[in-house]
Amino acid sequence: MLTPEEMKDRTLKLVKEGKFIEGIYNYCDRWCEKCQLTNRCLNYESDKNAPPPDSQDLFEYLDNVFKATMLMLDELMQEMGIDPAEVEKMELPEEPDPREHPLYKKSYNLSMSMHKWLEENKPDDLLTGIIDPGKDDNKIYDAIEIIYFYNFFISAKIFRALSGINDFEPSEIQTDANGSAKIALIAIDRLIPAWSILMEVLKDHEDAILQFLISLADIKKKTESIFPNSRKFISPGFDE
Repeated sequence: MLTPEEMKDRTLKLVKEGKFIEGIYNYCDRWCEKCQLTNRCLNYESDKNAPPPDSQDLFEYLDNVFKATMLMLDELMQEMGIDPAEVEKMELPEEPDPREHPLYKKSYNLSMSMHKWLEENKPDDLLTGIIDPGKDDNKIYDAIEIIYFYNFFISAKIFRALSGINDFEPSEIQTDANGSAKIALIAIDRLIPAWSILMEVLKDHEDAILQFLISLADIKKKTESIFPNSRKFISPGFDE
């Protein structure tokens, strides 16, 4: 495993190569297996050396990543003539807690409700005897994959968007808040048809799934209202 110093040097070397799109990983859905731009993503390249999620070395690796990041920040501050000790003394303005925002609460509660339904019902099991995997359209299984992948993604990105809501003027477009809100909306755009496909075949669960769809539509509407310019945000790599 690379040391924090080695990680820092490797990251800086990769950056200097210039083949990566700056910030592409901040406004993507993190579904690397389905992405055509992994060869332009610094995060993807850096994570190639990461141990598997069930490895005992994972926490040591993540700790080293954090330490490497701090080393890079310290070097950057030195180059800019900033004293890290003075930065630590700075009093930052108190920001509202995104967890208390109605939009985040609604999105998080929906994520938990969908997760509970998935845990209790196991869609793959429910489909046994209803469809034939060898004959039926794969769109049903694609829909299930989408539902599982984006389940908690929306609330996480809405949290990030709300965290930066006071850091820009309403007329600004290229802001972190708008970029985070946009990818949350894209995830909702994918979840709504996915749940709709599942509702068509799972007639006994129509009521529960319909409530998910109503909540998703409401969250979509509220997100677009709070971040009216989010759809205009140009995502690095994907919209260029």
